[in-house]
Amino acid sequence: MSAMSQTEADALLLLPKSFKDDSPLEFTMTTPMDFERVLLSSDRREEFLLTIERGNRKRIRLKYQTRARKVVILARLDLDGPAHRNPPDSPYRANERLPCPHLHLYRKGFENRIAYTLPDVPQFIVTNPAHGLVWLENFLNFCHIDSVPPIQTTV
Repeated sequence: MSAMSQTEADALLLLPKSFKDDSPLEFTMTTPMDFERVLLSSDRREEFLLTIERGNRKRIRLKYQTRARKVVILARLDLDGPAHRNPPDSPYRANERLPCPHLHLYRKGFENRIAYTLPDVPQFIVTNPAHGLVWLENFLNFCHIDSVPPIQTTV
């Protein structure tokens, strides 16, 4: 994975983004899903990837992730998955196990290995923690993704 400065990663996360393809997003409420959509910065100079994944074993588990430069994870929201233990040298809650939901953010020298509790990320606004689709909308807002195509839900 290529190293990126913290300033550059922070700027990329804050950069306004939109979907390259405006076809509807398909969100399943109970079945496994794993898909990727391309995002573009408003000036079209940067390309990002949005990944949405629901696990096979524990169907409730959801993961939403944005990547820059194809490989650099800028933000990942883990819902109802396993707890995450931060590295012993982490600047945030070193060696602590954080239950889901938690948010991974790029940190220089750690990449995405540090998780944060949502109350400690005031920019991440949770509007309805009981619904996975609302979590997706909150994540898209946090990542500055606008012009979201229609979201079609299936059971």
